[in-house]
Formats: sequence, C-alpha cells, structure tokens
Amino acid sequence: MDSTNTNSSNPMYRDVLGRTFAAQGATYALPADAQEHSRLIIQHNMLKIVVGGLYPSPDLVKKALDPAQRDQKCGVLDIGTGSGIWAMEMAKEFPLADVVGMDLVDPVNANDIPANCRFEIGDANLDLGRYATAFDVVHMRSVASGIKDYKGTLHNVAQTLRPQGVILLVSPGAGIYSEKKQSLESQEEGKPVWSAMQALNQATRLSSRKRGGSTGAITNDWTRWLAEMPFYTNVGESEVWIPMGPWREGMNESERTAAELLREDALEVISSWKPRLIEGGYDEALVERWSLAAREELNAMEPKLYMRWRFAWATRTPEPWSPL
Repeated sequence: MDSTNTNSSNPMYRDVLGRTFAAQGATYALPADAQEHSRLIIQHNMLKIVVGGLYPSPDLVKKALDPAQRDQKCGVLDIGTGSGIWAMEMAKEFPLADVVGMDLVDPVNANDIPANCRFEIGDANLDLGRYATAFDVVHMRSVASGIKDYKGTLHNVAQTLRPQGVILLVSPGAGIYSEKKQSLESQEEGKPVWSAMQALNQATRLSSRKRGGSTGAITNDWTRWLAEMPFYTNVGESEVWIPMGPWREGMNESERTAAELLREDALEVISSWKPRLIEGGYDEALVERWSLAAREELNAMEPKLYMRWRFAWATRTPEPWSPL
C-alpha cells in the first residue's frame, strides 16, 4: 500500500508515514514539519558552539558585509534555510543587511522575524538567475541530500555573489566513526564494531543517492571544486570531530554542551530518517529494530561514536559568470 499522500490542506506538502515533507522535495531525505525544524534548531545551537558563532572564517564574512565596502545594501542568502534560525540570527547580527532564507517550503516555527529578513520559496537545483549579483554571503548547511549536482550548484551560486562575496558550506561528513575515528561503514550487524546509528546513516545515504541527491561524501571535494572554478579564490576549510554524547574524558564545558546537543540532534533525526527509508523499500521491521538499537547506543553512549563536521569557504572573484 502506498504510504504517501498529498496533503489536501496544502499542496506544497505531502505526508509520508505520519511525517510532513515538501511536495517538490523528491530528493531531500528529511521532513519539513515542526518536529524536524525543532531538531534543526538543536543542530544550529550545537554548531554555534563548535564554530564560535554563526559562521566560519569570520574575517571574510565581516568584510563582505561591511557597508563601508559596498555602494549598495549588503545581502545574505541562506540556501535550504530549514527552520530559518540561521537567517534570522544573521539578520540580527547584521541589521543593515537584507537576509533571504530560501527553501522548498517556509519555516514552520519562525517567530519574531527581523524586519530585514524574509523567506522565499525556491529550489537550488533550478535556475538562480533571479538572484544574480544580489548577495555578499551565501550559506549552504546540511543540504546535500536535496542537491542533485552539488558541483554544478556551486557554479550557479557564483552567479548570485558580488565580487568579494563569500560562500559558506557546512555539512557533516559521510559517516559515523568509532572512538578511534575509524569508519564504521559496511560492518556486519552483530559484530563488536557494528553500530545501528551508522547502519541507519548509511541506509539513508544510499536511499538519497537512489533519489538523485548528494551525500556527505561531497565534503571531500568542496575545496577542490571551488579552487578549480574561476569564480572563487581564498578557498579554505576546517573540520571538527564531535562526540555523540559527552563520553570523552577531559572535555570542557563547551565541548560537553556541544556533544550533548549532537546526541539530542541524533536521537531526533532517527525518526526523521524512518519514513524515507520505508518509502524507499527498506523493511519496516528492520528500520524499527535499527532505530531502537540506535537510541539505545546514544543513550548509553556505547559504542562511543564521533561525527565529523566539515566547513569550507571561498570569496568571489571579479570573473564574469557564465553558465555551464
């Protein structure tokens, strides 16, 4: 029986096994409902601790959004804005900038939206020409599963940036790792190094690829792709290994808080993964068993797990943009 139904009250949404997805988001792996957007706020707060603010490479960002450096109002675009929290907080930090959050649907939990922030419906897989040279910072966070051609999207984002504008990329890496930072992919269930959380993560990535989306593996290619394009310079990257729960000895208060938030994020994302996995053909009983085991892992912090979060940035050159 088909588990998918169009939401009759709003055609922009569709229901899958009790969760609400964007109707046009055929590739994106996760829901677009209040529960998911609340999870994204948890993730946002974790990343603010890890990064030390809203963005990596603060010198480049602050220079790009310095009104004295521009002869027009500065602009910020948040592609795949989700809950909208990053866009709203950027609008508060830079009150003289216009901030646009773009996604397949509007944020459902957004309150007290700053006057200089707005949300627009859009798909980064389509033409971004309406935003040509409109922005000084473009931010893309945790959007890989909804992007069909990530390298091509980086090319198209260059069209939206003014010279000296900054592109910011943020995403978890492809997998979940052991306490020794070793990959847990393709481990056999029941073996000592097997993790149900990694099994769900891997299944979700495989399902995403089948739908035409990208995965966290593209983070390995970010800086190479950016450096190969004539539109970007000052390419940089960083990464942070975050324990999934405060299990590591010697952690300071900030590290413990970030690890606890990541564990909360992970506990929530398990239920977000479930509908797409079952819709994609995974046996419901198997998904339920792995989900229960993954929650037990996270609550007990056994096995001890890491996630690797990656960040990349670059500034826009004066090179005139041209389509592929």
